[in-house]
Amino acid sequence: MRMHKEQKRQFLFSVVLILVGVVLTRGSYALTTSEGVTKAGDYLVSGQSGNGAWAGAEAYTGSIVSGMVNAYQVTGTGSYRSTAENGGNYILDSTGYGTGSFLGFYGDEAYGLTRLSEVSSNPGNNSWRSAVSNFYVSVQNQGTTNYINGLLSGYSEFSQPLIYLSHHALAADYVGAADKGIWRQAVIDTLGQLTDNDVFPVQGFGAAVWAFSQTGSGLDNTVVSTTGVFANKQLDELPGILAGHQVGSGTYGGSFYWRFDHTNGGNPIYHPEGYTEDTVFGALGLMGANEDILFDYSNEIFDARGVLVSGIFSDGAVYDHIWDPSFSNYAYVGETLQVIPEPATLALLLAGGLLMRKGRRRSG
Repeated sequence: MRMHKEQKRQFLFSVVLILVGVVLTRGSYALTTSEGVTKAGDYLVSGQSGNGAWAGAEAYTGSIVSGMVNAYQVTGTGSYRSTAENGGNYILDSTGYGTGSFLGFYGDEAYGLTRLSEVSSNPGNNSWRSAVSNFYVSVQNQGTTNYINGLLSGYSEFSQPLIYLSHHALAADYVGAADKGIWRQAVIDTLGQLTDNDVFPVQGFGAAVWAFSQTGSGLDNTVVSTTGVFANKQLDELPGILAGHQVGSGTYGGSFYWRFDHTNGGNPIYHPEGYTEDTVFGALGLMGANEDILFDYSNEIFDARGVLVSGIFSDGAVYDHIWDPSFSNYAYVGETLQVIPEPATLALLLAGGLLMRKGRRRSG
């Protein structure tokens, strides 16, 4: 999200993937899906600082909190919930919430707080929900459009603010903010300007589809734009386009390309595909669409989840690139945990025994 791709990578590992029951092999590492979830969750529990943040990932606390809430919902592990709550408290403290110097929330921070609200004893009335609701009231009082324009002006490209706006749209919709429609429209307008000249085009696209699917009138016949990449495209056409940016087979099958043209942008230090965050947000977009009876991306989601689990190392760390790891960050772990199966899905996988997937092996 707020991270840029590392410059130098070498192919270090080969991957053979078998979901639930036997192994996910990365070099000498082997984890089942349930083991991967536990390793990643435990890694975030042990890595959390006393202030509730994660060293080197303070700015990504919202995404990590969301992942930990999902891990708690899947496993029922109490320490995952308390760790997420500690992260939520860090968000409130670090932004000065409740004081005269409140800085406001990043989109993923606001969304992370809504996830904490969802698992609270009273989702309709709790301190997490109130914090998010109060934030959007304060933004509305300032002028929501002006606030959004200020967010956009902080970047020289559209993909990163689009990711934040998508989270804002989700959070504003959750609390029923009076200006939730303005946030959703901002996602539409920003997506309409997205091109391969931006930093993370497919990642931003995936985040937008995710937001559309969960807000307002959903993936309806609203036209995105009359020009550009999405000229005359309706929201209900977007999931199919997004699925077309997933690698279908081969070494990196199941991951997502990061550019619309499926190249490395002419830079040999980058791969065209296989990055953790592009796969996370591509999967989230398809997962959101899949909740609509009109769409069925179950196979694509299965493949994306599979490769993301294969990217969890035996210590729980997750790296920038699933097959060609260069650097790790706690944010990657939290984001990966957002895509693991929902509780009912995981139970079905476990009940079904071995689910064999194609092996993925890097030659040379």
